[in-house]
Amino acid sequence: MAWFSRISRWGDIHLVYGQRWQNSCGLASVLMCVFKTNKLTPGAASFRIETEVRDRYTQLLGSAYDPVTTGTFPQHLVTILNEFTSASWAHTTPSANDVSGQIVRSVGETSALVIGPTLGCSPVIVGIDWSGGGAHWVVIDSVRSLGSYRWATICDPWDTNLHINRFRIGHPFTYDASDVVAGVDIGGGVSQAGGNVDSGGTSRTATYSGTGQVANWGVIYQS
Repeated sequence: MAWFSRISRWGDIHLVYGQRWQNSCGLASVLMCVFKTNKLTPGAASFRIETEVRDRYTQLLGSAYDPVTTGTFPQHLVTILNEFTSASWAHTTPSANDVSGQIVRSVGETSALVIGPTLGCSPVIVGIDWSGGGAHWVVIDSVRSLGSYRWATICDPWDTNLHINRFRIGHPFTYDASDVVAGVDIGGGVSQAGGNVDSGGTSRTATYSGTGQVANWGVIYQS
């Protein structure tokens, strides 16, 4: 487990948190949103908050939660975000062609001609349905725009990398995990990137090259 600092092509820095278990991408995405929304920094607090988030998810689930074998449900993730941040969060499942507009409305956008950090941060969590089967939660924490095109910066807890994908409003949002931004580890714990084995026994590769769309699982956003 580790926090990574990733620098985009626009020169802004994005903190990415690596999921600890096979199916804990939802909790890792929640943790990223808690830190980004509350303007926290990585450190000992991240370990404590991760434990609190996991314990709270177990309470909401009403049974033992095994992050190695069990995924996470959006309604519980929303509840945790509402309890751990001062923002008001909601979940929606727009039509395929409306997802991109929902992301831009929720995150906001900055001109792609502007170099440097974006002002403010209103991250969203999106559920990716992989074209090859399965699903995955990731965080989008900024959007750049130029003409009719937008570029989303996607913080992926699986490979702890930043991915930048181009999209257009009115078209389905497709995640291509092969577009990776390099970065460095800035905070304690064990990295899952680069072929290490996580605490659930799953061997990781440096990146996952699959593609998928935001469809069945929708968007978790600040309402």
